[in-house]
Amino acid sequence: MSERAAFRLTPRQSFIALAVVLVILLIGLLVFLLIFLRPGGFTIEGGDEVAGLRPVLTIVGPGQGENPSFDRPMAAAYGPQGRIYVSDTNHNRVTVFDRNGRYLFEFGGFGIAKPLPGYEVTWEPGLFNYPVGIDVDDDGDVYVADFRNDSIQVYDADGAFIRRFPEPTEVVGRGASGQDGLGIAVTDVAVHDGFVYALDAYQVVVFTTEGEFVRQFGRPGTGPGDLDRPNGIAVADDGTVVVADSNNNRVQAFTPEGEVLWVAGEPQRSGATTETAGVPENGFGLPRGVGVMRDGTVVVVDSFEFEIVLLSPEGRVLSRHGERGVRPGQLNFPNGIDVLGDLILVSDKENDRVQVLEVVR
Repeated sequence: MSERAAFRLTPRQSFIALAVVLVILLIGLLVFLLIFLRPGGFTIEGGDEVAGLRPVLTIVGPGQGENPSFDRPMAAAYGPQGRIYVSDTNHNRVTVFDRNGRYLFEFGGFGIAKPLPGYEVTWEPGLFNYPVGIDVDDDGDVYVADFRNDSIQVYDADGAFIRRFPEPTEVVGRGASGQDGLGIAVTDVAVHDGFVYALDAYQVVVFTTEGEFVRQFGRPGTGPGDLDRPNGIAVADDGTVVVADSNNNRVQAFTPEGEVLWVAGEPQRSGATTETAGVPENGFGLPRGVGVMRDGTVVVVDSFEFEIVLLSPEGRVLSRHGERGVRPGQLNFPNGIDVLGDLILVSDKENDRVQVLEVVR
């Protein structure tokens, strides 16, 4: 028998050898995708400009653990060193990433502070029941609007629980919209100069960062200064308080004491929709998140129009950017927003992701 014949593979051996090679190649491909295309999480860098928005980062979750993807994140905020904190609402947690989208850690869990009659309290410090709005102060402390627990929870930069306020079983000021009129059904928070500005169904409630009640302003209605289900709040460097008066289809600006400075947009007539009535030049479909740039430009998420709208510091519409879709740079019922320099951080709720975008002016 020749040496060549001695080393000839049978058909079965050839098939096994080919299968081994294919398995090795498949494993190599998976490793490549995990390491190079999703560094530290489900993150995509860059993308093509679309409708005046240039995608910088797209994050769809931590990429690991029991829940590797987001489930309708309602808000996101920048922290020191460009950290990104995300209210992953339906998972009752906050997930944290570095400025490059690399997953760092998460905190939270599900707990009920105000159960229905016949049920027990399951809340413990640090647990959430539908976290929505989020903000981070200059020291890195994280403030989370714990909507269904009628309170605000505060954590340090690494997710350790510090405090909650107001007490969800007590009356706040002259009253608020929490369950049974106790606590506040808080939808968003903004921290500025030692004060926490919180929204409920019809007003702004102001606390110190230690949780002491300071003041409240706003009431149900459609007149200047009235509010109807506001969902976004931000404070400019000069102290101007900007509120997305969502169900009134407008944005309002106030002094820290609650005096109206300007109103952009107006309530739509009863029964009208953006499809039947159209959005006026200075109007909105459903404004949700708001942010303020260093130069005073107000950035608004219009959820029903799938847009980011820029307003002047006086409330005049400067430009509109965005369109509906699933590609990086497109939006699908976006909700929350924050800004860091020229970077706009958006919770793209119905796309189950957050995006870092730049406006092309």
